[in-house]
Amino acid sequence: MTLMGARRGESEPGHTHYAQAVGPRFHDHRGRTILGSIGVLVDAVPGSAAGRSVPAGTQTVLSQVTAALAAPLPDHGELVARGHVVHLDLDTGIGLSAGDVTGPDGQPLAVLTARSVVVSRGATHADTVFGGDPLPVPTAEPVTDPAEFADLPGLDVVTAVASGAVARGPLAGLFGVELAAVEHGRVVAEFTPQPWMANYLGSVQGGNLIATSDLLTGLTAQTLTAPGQDYRALDLRIDFVRSPTIDGGAVRVESAVVRAGRRLALVETTLTDATGRLLARAAASVQLR
Repeated sequence: MTLMGARRGESEPGHTHYAQAVGPRFHDHRGRTILGSIGVLVDAVPGSAAGRSVPAGTQTVLSQVTAALAAPLPDHGELVARGHVVHLDLDTGIGLSAGDVTGPDGQPLAVLTARSVVVSRGATHADTVFGGDPLPVPTAEPVTDPAEFADLPGLDVVTAVASGAVARGPLAGLFGVELAAVEHGRVVAEFTPQPWMANYLGSVQGGNLIATSDLLTGLTAQTLTAPGQDYRALDLRIDFVRSPTIDGGAVRVESAVVRAGRRLALVETTLTDATGRLLARAAASVQLR
């Protein structure tokens, strides 16, 4: 959370409050704030609300998160996120949480919902995550001036990102996302989990998977665009199937368009480990404009 510029405010059982400053450190290759820029926040807000509602010694993980954007995210400024538990059934170990994200002027930006599951795993990294030393903030990677590729079809732009001719952007650089394959309607990439991505259970925090899924979703949608045509993700739903380990090797992220109309594209993304096991599956709607 600290590395992503997010801070927890006053919280109580069943309710959480966070803030995150967005800016150039979290922009995509176009110099934009995207849903992936606040992926860790999107996971932490409903997840923390659920986690603070269960008995001491009990842990929860999110099995599903949905984020629906009400408006484009600002390129700079302070965002506020609030979450609360809607329902928690300790007998079955299933809960539902909700939340929202607002902008610097209080404008609604996103609505969040999440399903949580009670687990028996121990909080092996709790001391490090909640009480460890602040992580060093890496220098942000550069952004190519969008004017340099404004006249290119989107497929050419994403191909240039893969070759390094167009900078992958600060957010992709932070996560170490490397594009492995690009074609019309499909992009494949890999990233290797780093220790800073760990949650208090010792696995990769789900917000990192949200961020990388959204990054690939956007690049895949861009392969459909004509010169001068823009795009933005409207929502993303992700199902967490398995918790990837920090030392489990590279994660493969593959996004593909399942349907594209004149104004809207549906993109599905899968994340798998080095053995091909499914870690997470995401689905998103992207506006083409």
